[in-house]
Amino acid sequence: MAKAPPQAALQEFFRWERQSWVEVVADITADEKAYFMPVETLRSYFTGNGSRKLNKILSEVFEYEDSPVDPEVILRGHTAVFCILLRISKGRFIEDFAYFEELSDQRLPFDPAHPPAHFPEDIDDPSFLQRFCETQWMYCVPVFDSHMLHKYFGRQRLLPITHKEKCEGWGNAARYKIKLYGPHNKLIPVGSETVRLFTSSPV
Repeated sequence: MAKAPPQAALQEFFRWERQSWVEVVADITADEKAYFMPVETLRSYFTGNGSRKLNKILSEVFEYEDSPVDPEVILRGHTAVFCILLRISKGRFIEDFAYFEELSDQRLPFDPAHPPAHFPEDIDDPSFLQRFCETQWMYCVPVFDSHMLHKYFGRQRLLPITHKEKCEGWGNAARYKIKLYGPHNKLIPVGSETVRLFTSSPV
């Protein structure tokens, strides 16, 4: 029987991820596209088949040693963080993240100028924090609800806007009719039309 190639579970995960990105508008004022990965989609992948996929990935990350991290800890609050670490080849550092609430998915995005307490250092890679923060945007797209209506998001933050259409005749302010990625749209009842109005500052 042929042996599985090295890191077969990781490579399978990266292939699946490339096919599962959600395409969104990168900038409401431009035509660029970007991609993000919903955390619930990641959890569905990892929990499939009795969480065997996640267990195999952990075995490869820790080189077939017993994983020092309980998979349930990752699934409960560090799924996005784990995937960011995998993408920057720092998967083993999940052990340093998993037991700190301030390093959980709920606290993303992290500010590279003011990193959270307990963010680990890699003495062999001084760019660890920077690389983590550059990658995190694809995994921390906010869910829109009534609390988001008057909230400001920085330019780096990806938003769950899958379609936009500029509305003419609004003076200096630019207004857009937008459509949100369904599971991230809590502004209106489930099953209703997902198109909303969005106002940007004059460019």
